[in-house]
Amino acid sequence: MEDSETYLMSPCIRREIERLLMDNNFSALTAISPIDGRYRPRVAVLADYFSEQALIKYRLEVEINYFIYLSKIGIIKKIPPEKKRKLLEIITKFSNKDAVKIKKIEETINHDAKAVEYFLRKKINQLTLPTEYLHFALTTYDIDTTAYSLAIKRSRDNIILPSLKLLIREIKQMAELYKGKPMLGRTHGQPAVPTTMGKELMVFAIRLFREYQELKSIIIEAKLNGAVGNYNAHFAAFPNVNWLKFSADFIDSLGLKPNLFTTQIMPYDSFIKIFQSLFLINQVLIGFNQDLWRYISDDYFLQKIEEKQVGSSTMPQKVNPIDLENSEGNLGIANSLLGFLIQKLAISRLQRDLSDKTVKRNIGMAFAYSLLGYQSTLKGLNKLSLNEKFLKEELLEHWEIITEGIQTILRTGGDIQAYEKLKEFSQGKKLDQNQIKNFVEDLKVNPKTKKQLLNLTPLNYLGLAEKLVDEGIKIIKF
Repeated sequence: MEDSETYLMSPCIRREIERLLMDNNFSALTAISPIDGRYRPRVAVLADYFSEQALIKYRLEVEINYFIYLSKIGIIKKIPPEKKRKLLEIITKFSNKDAVKIKKIEETINHDAKAVEYFLRKKINQLTLPTEYLHFALTTYDIDTTAYSLAIKRSRDNIILPSLKLLIREIKQMAELYKGKPMLGRTHGQPAVPTTMGKELMVFAIRLFREYQELKSIIIEAKLNGAVGNYNAHFAAFPNVNWLKFSADFIDSLGLKPNLFTTQIMPYDSFIKIFQSLFLINQVLIGFNQDLWRYISDDYFLQKIEEKQVGSSTMPQKVNPIDLENSEGNLGIANSLLGFLIQKLAISRLQRDLSDKTVKRNIGMAFAYSLLGYQSTLKGLNKLSLNEKFLKEELLEHWEIITEGIQTILRTGGDIQAYEKLKEFSQGKKLDQNQIKNFVEDLKVNPKTKKQLLNLTPLNYLGLAEKLVDEGIKIIKF
């Protein structure tokens, strides 16, 4: 392993690492990271994409498929169907026991990717296939970058996007349910004009849906062009082969986009676009969690009481919005990691340095903390019910919030001093229904306008809030 430090470890530490690798059930209580400890049951599904064992399996997948692809252009004699099936079974039947064997090879040679090659060499030899074409003309990075590209693509498609879809759908359904439920709007934290809970939720649903679509559409790149990206060894051995087409076709066969213009390191631009999209999604959700937290604090939402659960170790009355707080914290950690990945992976020294490899091992952490955030927000939403009685009572305590509508209607009748009149009447004051009524009654306007003004209330001065929810429902197609 290029960045291995196993040679610095005492024999007892190496034995303990081997024991843990063999033991899939080691206690979560002894894990250093909460991802592999406290939160392991909630994110374990990502181990199939980002664990050390998963990385080894992806490397095997790339090596074997590349070996088979060489036979398609005649560099290797055509592989019989039965032997091809057995080659592919090395991937499909890959086990923890196999991974431990590869780690033991790595311990001896101190190179993680070469250990995979040595493991495969024995398997291919048993099939009486030409082992000299295993890992032919490649650099470790050709295998690694493709392995990570597959891990990112598949985890995005199979885990992250479905989890986001569930969350966005729930927010959309809540927006539809509450689209006509008026509430006090606040700007700068102060009473503003009325809105509806449904419309406020729809704003977040639309933002998340749009970025979900963006995340889904990002095409992930990979490369297969040798030590510094020039196909030097490929061309030296077989100058008549169209290696540009070969590598592009091979990468494309894996469902990835070939990048032909690289050093040894493929520019991580497509990875970075994934991380940027996740970063934005997470930031939107942090804002969503904070708004919901405030709504709960202000009694806009009531929380479901779970009889056996404790809210506080000392205050028996407490029911805390812990899921939203948990989500906010985990999304913050995710974004600190994503932010560093975005910053770091955009830069590489000359044709190659190792720092990116060390950093990439933490991509799974960023995905795991993001997944935790999505799960916790969804869990928190399912504990909420709208406190309609309180919303109505609060609105009816703030009749000053319809003065915007009054002054706007007066201006349409030619009153150029309408704003100033309403400012003098209402600024900094909390008005009730009678004060508004008396003010309108004293206005020198025609009966039709006066009736229009008197019909305004905090409960019906909602503009197109409900229509906006309906439009959002049309946009979000799941």
